[in-house]
Amino acid sequence: MISHAALLINPKADRGRGLRVGVMAARELRRQGVTVDVLIGSSAAESARLARAAVEGGCGALVVCGGDGIVHAALQVLAGTPVPLGIIPAGSGNDFARALGLPLGDLVEAVAGVVAGRSMLIDLGSIGDRWFGTVLAAGFDSRVNDRMNRMQWPRGRTRYHVAIVRELASFRPIPFVLEMDGVRREIEGMLVAVGNGSTYGGGMRICPGAALTGGLLDVTVVTTISRMKLARLFPSVYSGRHVLRPEVLTFRCETVTVSAADVAGYADGEFVAQLPVTCAAVRDAVWVLAPE
Repeated sequence: MISHAALLINPKADRGRGLRVGVMAARELRRQGVTVDVLIGSSAAESARLARAAVEGGCGALVVCGGDGIVHAALQVLAGTPVPLGIIPAGSGNDFARALGLPLGDLVEAVAGVVAGRSMLIDLGSIGDRWFGTVLAAGFDSRVNDRMNRMQWPRGRTRYHVAIVRELASFRPIPFVLEMDGVRREIEGMLVAVGNGSTYGGGMRICPGAALTGGLLDVTVVTTISRMKLARLFPSVYSGRHVLRPEVLTFRCETVTVSAADVAGYADGEFVAQLPVTCAAVRDAVWVLAPE
């Protein structure tokens, strides 16, 4: 059980309600006996700076209140340290929290899970000196992210679905080169997803077999299909049944280099770099507070 924590809040999470949820989380943590230092980052850079100062100052745990973006910022600070990460899900996606089996949509239960959660080591994916906890996306899904980030309306998960429809209208297959554990493959396809965790986009099980332990990454490739078939495939991603289709390839490896021209890579929903990128599975990279 933790007794002292730094609480990092994303005030923009949950469609602008992050600050209110964060204040409620701080109040609930104190009610459950935890001494709390509240940190409010107005940007990813400031959140990272505040988190680093808290860790260097000896906080017992770093608890984040928000979605996958603030979790991603915290991972850059906590990986390789003995300080555990606690998560109070308050974003639109919450895929890292979902991978850990944390309660979604119940603040009191989420706080109780952090306070009483056991500290355990899990794997992360690395891209150079950048860490990710869920999925690296490249291709159709990363271009959807590009488009979504340029959109002002609608908000929440609906914006993601609207961006999918709009991107479908102009998307063309991409020639990818994958090098997995030294084996090179050239595959023309719609997207490549590299999973340390199994879901992205708020529960889409793009890499359904991925696990946060075991030291391996799962790679899902949707090969060249028509835009109509791609549109029909996406609903099956929520169940993970898309991997049963012949046009979907899956692999498992320790490292993978993904190359393609004019394609961005997004990890945990955050822009990482233009391809090529090399992802590696790193065992026991970060401590997290998770249910038994």
